[in-house]
Amino acid sequence: MRVEVEDRTSVDKILKVEIPPEETKRIVEEVEREYQRKAKIKGFREGKAPLYLVRKLFKEEIEERSIERLISETLEKAIKEAKLEPLLRPRIESFDRIVEGAPFTYSVLVEVRPEINLSREDYIGLEVEREKDEVSEDEVERILNELRYSFSELKEVDDEIKERDAVVISFVAYDGENPIPGHEAQALYIDVGTGEFNEKVEHELIGKRIGDKFTVEVEYPEDALNPLLAGKKVRYEIEVKEIYRRELEELTDEFLKKLNLGFESVEKLRESIRERLLNDKKRRNENRYRERLLEKILEKVDFEVPARYVEIKFYQLVEQLRDALAQDGLSFEKLNLSLENLKKRLMPIAEKQSKEEILLEKIAEIEGISIPEEEIERVKDNMVKGLGISEEEAIRILSFSILPKMLAERTLQFLVENSKPIFKEE
Repeated sequence: MRVEVEDRTSVDKILKVEIPPEETKRIVEEVEREYQRKAKIKGFREGKAPLYLVRKLFKEEIEERSIERLISETLEKAIKEAKLEPLLRPRIESFDRIVEGAPFTYSVLVEVRPEINLSREDYIGLEVEREKDEVSEDEVERILNELRYSFSELKEVDDEIKERDAVVISFVAYDGENPIPGHEAQALYIDVGTGEFNEKVEHELIGKRIGDKFTVEVEYPEDALNPLLAGKKVRYEIEVKEIYRRELEELTDEFLKKLNLGFESVEKLRESIRERLLNDKKRRNENRYRERLLEKILEKVDFEVPARYVEIKFYQLVEQLRDALAQDGLSFEKLNLSLENLKKRLMPIAEKQSKEEILLEKIAEIEGISIPEEEIERVKDNMVKGLGISEEEAIRILSFSILPKMLAERTLQFLVENSKPIFKEE
Protein backbone atom coordinates (compact mmCIF):
# COMPACT_ATOMS: atom_id res chain seq x y z
CA MET A 1 0.00 0.00 0.00
CA ARG A 2 1.32 3.43 -0.96
CA VAL A 3 0.35 6.51 1.08
CA GLU A 4 0.80 10.20 0.24
CA VAL A 5 -0.19 13.28 2.24
CA GLU A 6 -1.03 16.60 0.62
CA ASP A 7 -1.34 19.70 2.80
CA ARG A 8 -4.49 21.64 1.99
CA THR A 9 -4.03 23.80 5.10
CA SER A 10 -2.07 23.37 8.32
CA VAL A 11 -4.96 21.29 9.71
CA ASP A 12 -6.63 19.89 6.57
CA LYS A 13 -4.70 17.02 4.97
CA ILE A 14 -5.59 15.06 1.84
CA LEU A 15 -4.56 11.45 2.36
CA LYS A 16 -4.09 9.55 -0.92
CA VAL A 17 -4.04 5.77 -0.65
CA GLU A 18 -3.10 3.29 -3.38
CA ILE A 19 -3.92 -0.39 -2.82
CA PRO A 20 -1.88 -2.89 -4.92
CA PRO A 21 -3.69 -4.94 -7.60
CA GLU A 22 -3.23 -8.22 -5.72
CA GLU A 23 -4.83 -6.83 -2.52
CA THR A 24 -7.64 -5.30 -4.54
CA LYS A 25 -8.22 -8.62 -6.29
CA ARG A 26 -8.33 -10.47 -2.94
CA ILE A 27 -11.01 -8.17 -1.51
CA VAL A 28 -13.13 -8.26 -4.69
CA GLU A 29 -13.00 -12.06 -4.84
CA GLU A 30 -13.94 -12.22 -1.16
CA VAL A 31 -17.01 -10.08 -1.80
CA GLU A 32 -17.92 -12.10 -4.91
CA ARG A 33 -17.90 -15.34 -2.92
CA GLU A 34 -20.12 -13.76 -0.27
CA TYR A 35 -22.66 -12.77 -2.91
CA GLN A 36 -22.40 -16.24 -4.45
CA ARG A 37 -23.23 -17.90 -1.10
CA LYS A 38 -26.30 -15.71 -0.60
CA ALA A 39 -27.50 -15.38 -4.21
CA LYS A 40 -31.00 -16.62 -5.00
CA ILE A 41 -31.09 -17.10 -8.77
CA LYS A 42 -33.85 -18.90 -10.62
CA GLY A 43 -32.75 -22.38 -11.76
CA PHE A 44 -30.09 -22.73 -9.08
CA ARG A 45 -30.15 -23.68 -5.42
CA GLU A 46 -29.17 -20.90 -3.00
CA GLY A 47 -25.40 -20.53 -3.03
CA LYS A 48 -24.90 -22.82 -6.02
CA ALA A 49 -25.08 -20.33 -8.90
CA PRO A 50 -21.87 -20.14 -10.99
CA LEU A 51 -19.54 -17.25 -10.13
CA TYR A 52 -19.59 -15.78 -13.65
CA LEU A 53 -23.39 -15.41 -13.41
CA VAL A 54 -23.19 -13.82 -9.94
CA ARG A 55 -20.62 -11.34 -11.26
CA LYS A 56 -22.89 -10.44 -14.15
CA LEU A 57 -26.12 -10.08 -12.17
CA PHE A 58 -24.64 -8.28 -9.15
CA LYS A 59 -21.85 -6.31 -10.82
CA GLU A 60 -22.72 -2.88 -9.38
CA GLU A 61 -23.49 -4.21 -5.89
CA ILE A 62 -20.24 -6.19 -5.78
CA GLU A 63 -18.19 -3.18 -6.86
CA GLU A 64 -19.88 -0.90 -4.33
CA ARG A 65 -19.37 -3.35 -1.47
CA SER A 66 -15.78 -4.03 -2.56
CA ILE A 67 -14.95 -0.32 -2.53
CA GLU A 68 -16.47 0.07 0.94
CA ARG A 69 -14.38 -2.85 2.22
CA LEU A 70 -11.18 -1.71 0.52
CA ILE A 71 -11.46 1.67 2.23
CA SER A 72 -12.62 0.40 5.62
CA GLU A 73 -9.84 -2.23 5.82
CA THR A 74 -7.01 0.13 4.82
CA LEU A 75 -7.93 3.62 6.06
CA GLU A 76 -6.92 3.24 9.69
CA LYS A 77 -3.60 1.65 8.72
CA ALA A 78 -2.97 4.39 6.13
CA ILE A 79 -3.63 7.11 8.73
CA LYS A 80 -1.17 5.49 11.14
CA GLU A 81 1.42 5.09 8.38
CA ALA A 82 1.03 8.78 7.52
CA LYS A 83 1.40 9.63 11.24
CA LEU A 84 -1.80 11.70 11.28
CA GLU A 85 -4.00 12.25 14.34
CA PRO A 86 -7.57 12.87 13.12
CA LEU A 87 -9.67 15.39 15.01
CA LEU A 88 -12.83 14.26 13.19
CA ARG A 89 -13.97 11.21 11.29
CA PRO A 90 -12.12 11.31 7.93
CA ARG A 91 -14.28 12.23 4.94
CA ILE A 92 -13.94 10.44 1.61
CA GLU A 93 -13.07 12.90 -1.13
CA SER A 94 -12.75 10.62 -4.17
CA PHE A 95 -12.16 7.03 -5.27
CA ASP A 96 -11.50 5.12 -8.51
CA ARG A 97 -13.60 2.49 -10.19
CA ILE A 98 -12.25 -1.02 -9.72
CA VAL A 99 -10.31 -2.14 -12.78
CA GLU A 100 -9.04 -5.71 -13.04
CA GLY A 101 -5.26 -5.89 -12.76
CA ALA A 102 -4.94 -2.25 -11.68
CA PRO A 103 -4.35 -0.73 -8.25
CA PHE A 104 -7.32 0.89 -6.45
CA THR A 105 -6.82 4.47 -5.25
CA TYR A 106 -8.87 6.75 -3.06
CA SER A 107 -8.37 9.98 -1.13
CA VAL A 108 -9.83 11.23 2.14
CA LEU A 109 -9.86 14.54 3.96
CA VAL A 110 -8.23 14.17 7.36
CA GLU A 111 -8.65 17.12 9.72
CA VAL A 112 -5.84 16.97 12.28
CA ARG A 113 -5.29 18.62 15.61
CA PRO A 114 -3.47 21.91 15.20
CA GLU A 115 0.05 22.26 16.49
CA ILE A 116 -0.05 24.53 19.54
CA ASN A 117 3.20 25.93 20.91
CA LEU A 118 2.23 26.23 24.56
CA SER A 119 4.35 26.36 27.71
CA ARG A 120 3.14 26.15 31.32
CA GLU A 121 4.00 29.84 31.77
CA ASP A 122 1.26 30.60 29.24
CA TYR A 123 -1.50 29.30 31.52
CA ILE A 124 -0.21 28.85 35.09
CA GLY A 125 -0.37 31.70 37.60
CA LEU A 126 -2.21 34.16 35.34
CA GLU A 127 -3.73 37.24 36.96
CA VAL A 128 -7.35 37.63 35.90
CA GLU A 129 -9.92 40.24 36.88
CA ARG A 130 -12.90 38.98 38.88
CA GLU A 131 -15.97 40.59 40.45
CA LYS A 132 -16.61 40.16 44.16
CA ASP A 133 -19.35 37.76 45.21
CA GLU A 134 -21.38 40.36 47.09
CA VAL A 135 -25.06 41.33 47.15
CA SER A 136 -26.09 44.87 48.06
CA GLU A 137 -29.22 45.84 49.95
CA ASP A 138 -30.37 47.77 46.88
CA GLU A 139 -30.36 44.55 44.85
CA VAL A 140 -32.49 42.81 47.48
CA GLU A 141 -34.90 45.75 47.68
CA ARG A 142 -35.26 45.76 43.90
CA ILE A 143 -36.47 42.15 43.96
CA LEU A 144 -38.82 42.88 46.86
CA ASN A 145 -40.30 45.80 44.93
CA GLU A 146 -40.76 43.64 41.84
CA LEU A 147 -42.67 41.22 44.04
CA ARG A 148 -44.97 44.06 45.12
CA TYR A 149 -45.53 44.97 41.46
CA SER A 150 -46.22 41.36 40.51
CA PHE A 151 -48.96 40.93 43.12
CA SER A 152 -50.49 44.40 42.88
CA GLU A 153 -53.98 45.08 41.56
CA LEU A 154 -54.37 47.02 38.30
CA LYS A 155 -56.88 49.84 38.14
CA GLU A 156 -57.86 51.48 34.85
CA VAL A 157 -57.14 55.22 34.87
CA ASP A 158 -57.67 58.20 32.60
CA ASP A 159 -54.40 59.97 33.27
CA GLU A 160 -50.96 60.55 31.80
CA ILE A 161 -48.84 57.40 31.57
CA LYS A 162 -46.25 57.03 34.32
CA GLU A 163 -43.35 54.62 34.69
CA ARG A 164 -44.52 51.10 35.67
CA ASP A 165 -48.04 51.75 34.42
CA ALA A 166 -49.44 48.91 32.35
CA VAL A 167 -50.72 50.11 28.98
CA VAL A 168 -52.38 48.56 25.97
CA ILE A 169 -51.35 49.92 22.59
CA SER A 170 -51.88 49.21 18.93
CA PHE A 171 -48.95 49.63 16.60
CA VAL A 172 -47.60 49.02 13.12
CA ALA A 173 -43.86 48.95 12.39
CA TYR A 174 -42.62 50.31 9.04
CA ASP A 175 -39.40 49.96 7.08
CA GLY A 176 -39.63 53.14 5.03
CA GLU A 177 -43.21 53.08 3.75
CA ASN A 178 -43.57 49.30 3.92
CA PRO A 179 -45.14 47.53 6.92
CA ILE A 180 -42.81 44.91 8.42
CA PRO A 181 -44.47 41.46 8.25
CA GLY A 182 -45.49 40.09 11.64
CA HIS A 183 -44.49 43.28 13.47
CA GLU A 184 -47.84 44.79 14.34
CA ALA A 185 -50.59 44.37 16.95
CA GLN A 186 -54.06 45.65 17.74
CA ALA A 187 -53.78 45.16 21.51
CA LEU A 188 -50.27 44.77 22.93
CA TYR A 189 -49.72 44.87 26.71
CA ILE A 190 -46.62 46.82 27.81
CA ASP A 191 -45.21 47.20 31.32
CA VAL A 192 -43.75 50.70 30.88
CA GLY A 193 -40.17 51.12 32.08
CA THR A 194 -39.13 47.46 32.09
CA GLY A 195 -37.61 47.55 28.59
CA GLU A 196 -39.32 44.27 27.71
CA PHE A 197 -40.77 45.73 24.48
CA ASN A 198 -38.33 48.50 23.56
CA GLU A 199 -36.71 51.08 25.85
CA LYS A 200 -37.14 54.00 23.47
CA VAL A 201 -40.79 53.23 22.73
CA GLU A 202 -41.53 52.80 26.45
CA HIS A 203 -39.79 56.11 27.25
CA GLU A 204 -41.92 57.89 24.64
CA LEU A 205 -45.08 56.43 26.17
CA ILE A 206 -44.54 58.33 29.43
CA GLY A 207 -46.83 61.38 29.53
CA LYS A 208 -49.19 60.11 26.81
CA ARG A 209 -52.94 59.63 27.37
CA ILE A 210 -55.64 57.32 26.02
CA GLY A 211 -56.28 58.07 22.34
CA ASP A 212 -52.90 59.69 21.75
CA LYS A 213 -51.25 58.72 18.48
CA PHE A 214 -47.54 59.20 17.94
CA THR A 215 -44.48 58.01 16.01
CA VAL A 216 -41.19 56.61 17.32
CA GLU A 217 -38.14 55.76 15.24
CA VAL A 218 -35.84 53.01 16.50
CA GLU A 219 -32.47 52.11 14.97
CA TYR A 220 -31.65 48.42 15.32
CA PRO A 221 -28.04 47.12 15.26
CA GLU A 222 -26.75 45.01 12.39
CA ASP A 223 -26.63 41.94 14.61
CA ALA A 224 -30.25 42.19 15.83
CA LEU A 225 -31.74 38.70 16.14
CA ASN A 226 -34.71 39.43 13.89
CA PRO A 227 -33.37 39.87 10.32
CA LEU A 228 -36.42 41.97 9.41
CA LEU A 229 -35.24 44.58 11.93
CA ALA A 230 -31.44 44.17 11.80
CA GLY A 231 -29.58 47.28 10.64
CA LYS A 232 -32.78 49.21 9.94
CA LYS A 233 -34.39 52.40 11.15
CA VAL A 234 -37.88 51.20 12.06
CA ARG A 235 -40.79 53.59 12.38
CA TYR A 236 -43.46 52.68 14.92
CA GLU A 237 -46.95 54.18 14.47
CA ILE A 238 -48.55 53.82 17.92
CA GLU A 239 -51.94 54.53 19.50
CA VAL A 240 -52.63 54.32 23.25
CA LYS A 241 -55.74 52.23 23.92
CA GLU A 242 -55.88 51.64 27.70
CA ILE A 243 -53.91 52.67 30.80
CA TYR A 244 -53.75 50.74 34.08
CA ARG A 245 -52.06 51.79 37.32
CA ARG A 246 -50.90 49.50 40.07
CA GLU A 247 -52.18 49.89 43.59
CA LEU A 248 -49.13 48.82 45.54
CA GLU A 249 -49.49 47.35 49.01
CA GLU A 250 -46.85 47.69 51.67
CA LEU A 251 -44.82 44.51 51.97
CA THR A 252 -45.70 43.33 55.49
CA ASP A 253 -45.75 39.93 57.16
CA GLU A 254 -49.56 39.90 56.88
CA PHE A 255 -49.51 40.72 53.14
CA LEU A 256 -46.87 38.06 52.60
CA LYS A 257 -48.95 35.37 54.31
CA LYS A 258 -51.87 36.16 52.00
CA LEU A 259 -49.64 35.43 48.99
CA ASN A 260 -48.93 31.86 50.21
CA LEU A 261 -45.30 31.98 49.08
CA GLY A 262 -44.12 29.79 51.96
CA PHE A 263 -42.43 32.55 53.97
CA GLU A 264 -43.52 33.46 57.52
CA SER A 265 -42.05 36.94 57.47
CA VAL A 266 -40.57 39.59 55.21
CA GLU A 267 -37.20 39.04 56.87
CA LYS A 268 -37.25 35.34 55.95
CA LEU A 269 -38.12 36.29 52.37
CA ARG A 270 -35.33 38.86 52.37
CA GLU A 271 -32.82 36.21 53.51
CA SER A 272 -34.00 33.81 50.79
CA ILE A 273 -33.70 36.48 48.10
CA ARG A 274 -30.22 37.46 49.30
CA GLU A 275 -29.09 33.82 49.22
CA ARG A 276 -30.50 33.26 45.72
CA LEU A 277 -28.94 36.49 44.42
CA LEU A 278 -25.60 35.53 45.96
CA ASN A 279 -25.67 32.07 44.37
CA ASP A 280 -26.60 33.59 41.00
CA LYS A 281 -23.82 36.15 41.31
CA LYS A 282 -21.25 33.50 42.27
CA ARG A 283 -22.19 31.41 39.24
CA ARG A 284 -22.17 34.41 36.91
CA ASN A 285 -18.86 35.73 38.25
CA GLU A 286 -17.28 32.27 37.97
CA ASN A 287 -18.40 31.95 34.34
CA ARG A 288 -17.06 35.41 33.50
CA TYR A 289 -13.78 34.61 35.25
CA ARG A 290 -13.38 31.41 33.26
CA GLU A 291 -14.10 33.24 30.00
CA ARG A 292 -11.50 35.91 30.78
CA LEU A 293 -8.96 33.26 31.78
CA LEU A 294 -9.38 31.38 28.50
CA GLU A 295 -9.24 34.63 26.52
CA LYS A 296 -5.98 35.53 28.24
CA ILE A 297 -4.43 32.16 27.34
CA LEU A 298 -5.69 32.36 23.74
CA GLU A 299 -4.00 35.75 23.39
CA LYS A 300 -0.67 33.97 23.88
CA VAL A 301 -1.15 31.32 21.18
CA ASP A 302 -2.31 31.33 17.58
CA PHE A 303 -3.54 28.23 15.79
CA GLU A 304 -5.92 27.23 13.02
CA VAL A 305 -9.06 25.16 13.63
CA PRO A 306 -10.46 22.83 10.93
CA ALA A 307 -13.45 24.45 9.21
CA ARG A 308 -15.58 21.32 9.58
CA TYR A 309 -14.93 21.26 13.34
CA VAL A 310 -16.25 24.83 13.60
CA GLU A 311 -19.20 23.95 11.37
CA ILE A 312 -20.18 21.05 13.63
CA LYS A 313 -19.99 23.38 16.65
CA PHE A 314 -22.14 25.95 14.79
CA TYR A 315 -24.92 23.43 14.13
CA GLN A 316 -24.80 22.35 17.78
CA LEU A 317 -25.40 25.99 18.77
CA VAL A 318 -28.25 26.22 16.27
CA GLU A 319 -29.94 23.19 17.83
CA GLN A 320 -29.46 24.60 21.33
CA LEU A 321 -31.06 27.88 20.24
CA ARG A 322 -33.90 26.02 18.50
CA ASP A 323 -34.64 24.08 21.72
CA ALA A 324 -34.49 27.24 23.84
CA LEU A 325 -36.94 29.06 21.53
CA ALA A 326 -39.29 26.06 21.49
CA GLN A 327 -39.58 26.25 25.28
CA ASP A 328 -40.99 29.77 24.85
CA GLY A 329 -43.31 28.71 22.03
CA LEU A 330 -41.10 30.34 19.41
CA SER A 331 -39.27 29.09 16.33
CA PHE A 332 -36.85 30.29 13.67
CA GLU A 333 -39.79 30.55 11.27
CA LYS A 334 -41.84 32.75 13.62
CA LEU A 335 -38.86 35.04 14.13
CA ASN A 336 -37.96 35.00 10.41
CA LEU A 337 -34.49 33.76 11.29
CA SER A 338 -32.60 32.51 8.25
CA LEU A 339 -29.54 30.26 8.33
CA GLU A 340 -27.44 33.12 6.94
CA ASN A 341 -28.53 35.40 9.80
CA LEU A 342 -27.76 32.68 12.33
CA LYS A 343 -24.31 32.22 10.81
CA LYS A 344 -23.53 35.91 11.23
CA ARG A 345 -24.43 35.73 14.92
CA LEU A 346 -23.35 32.22 15.91
CA MET A 347 -20.32 31.43 13.74
CA PRO A 348 -17.96 33.71 15.73
CA ILE A 349 -19.17 31.99 18.91
CA ALA A 350 -18.62 28.57 17.30
CA GLU A 351 -15.07 29.55 16.30
CA LYS A 352 -14.30 30.80 19.81
CA GLN A 353 -15.71 27.67 21.50
CA SER A 354 -13.84 25.42 19.06
CA LYS A 355 -10.53 27.09 19.89
CA GLU A 356 -11.25 26.87 23.61
CA GLU A 357 -12.04 23.14 23.40
CA ILE A 358 -8.86 22.32 21.48
CA LEU A 359 -6.79 24.51 23.80
CA LEU A 360 -8.18 22.72 26.87
CA GLU A 361 -7.41 19.33 25.29
CA LYS A 362 -3.81 20.45 24.74
CA ILE A 363 -3.44 21.63 28.34
CA ALA A 364 -4.98 18.36 29.60
CA GLU A 365 -2.38 16.48 27.54
CA ILE A 366 0.51 18.56 28.94
CA GLU A 367 -0.71 18.24 32.54
CA GLY A 368 -1.74 14.60 32.29
CA ILE A 369 -5.34 15.37 33.20
CA SER A 370 -7.72 12.51 32.47
CA ILE A 371 -11.00 10.93 33.52
CA PRO A 372 -10.51 7.85 35.76
CA GLU A 373 -11.61 4.56 34.18
CA GLU A 374 -13.96 3.79 37.08
CA GLU A 375 -15.76 7.10 36.52
CA ILE A 376 -16.11 6.39 32.80
CA GLU A 377 -17.49 2.92 33.57
CA ARG A 378 -19.98 4.38 36.05
CA VAL A 379 -21.28 6.92 33.54
CA LYS A 380 -21.48 4.26 30.82
CA ASP A 381 -23.42 1.84 33.05
CA ASN A 382 -25.85 4.59 34.07
CA MET A 383 -26.46 5.41 30.40
CA VAL A 384 -27.08 1.75 29.50
CA LYS A 385 -29.53 1.31 32.38
CA GLY A 386 -31.15 4.74 32.30
CA LEU A 387 -31.51 5.14 28.53
CA GLY A 388 -31.98 1.48 27.65
CA ILE A 389 -29.26 1.56 24.99
CA SER A 390 -26.54 -0.92 24.10
CA GLU A 391 -23.06 -0.72 25.58
CA GLU A 392 -21.65 0.09 22.11
CA GLU A 393 -24.06 3.01 21.69
CA ALA A 394 -23.24 4.28 25.18
CA ILE A 395 -19.50 4.19 24.39
CA ARG A 396 -20.10 6.10 21.14
CA ILE A 397 -22.10 8.83 22.90
CA LEU A 398 -19.53 8.97 25.69
CA SER A 399 -16.61 9.32 23.31
CA PHE A 400 -18.07 12.05 21.10
CA SER A 401 -20.25 14.05 23.51
CA ILE A 402 -19.81 13.45 27.21
CA LEU A 403 -16.14 12.65 27.87
CA PRO A 404 -14.79 15.72 26.01
CA LYS A 405 -17.03 17.94 28.16
CA MET A 406 -15.99 16.17 31.36
CA LEU A 407 -12.30 16.53 30.46
CA ALA A 408 -12.75 20.19 29.49
CA GLU A 409 -14.50 20.93 32.81
CA ARG A 410 -11.78 19.18 34.80
CA THR A 411 -9.05 21.06 32.90
CA LEU A 412 -10.80 24.39 33.28
CA GLN A 413 -11.11 23.82 37.02
CA PHE A 414 -7.37 23.08 37.12
CA LEU A 415 -6.68 26.41 35.37
CA VAL A 416 -8.92 28.32 37.79
CA GLU A 417 -7.18 26.76 40.80
CA ASN A 418 -3.80 27.76 39.35
CA SER A 419 -4.73 31.37 38.53
CA LYS A 420 -4.69 34.57 40.58
CA PRO A 421 -7.98 36.50 40.75
CA ILE A 422 -7.69 40.28 40.91
CA PHE A 423 -10.90 41.52 42.50
CA LYS A 424 -12.54 44.57 40.97
CA GLU A 425 -13.38 47.50 43.19
CA GLU A 426 -17.03 48.48 42.74
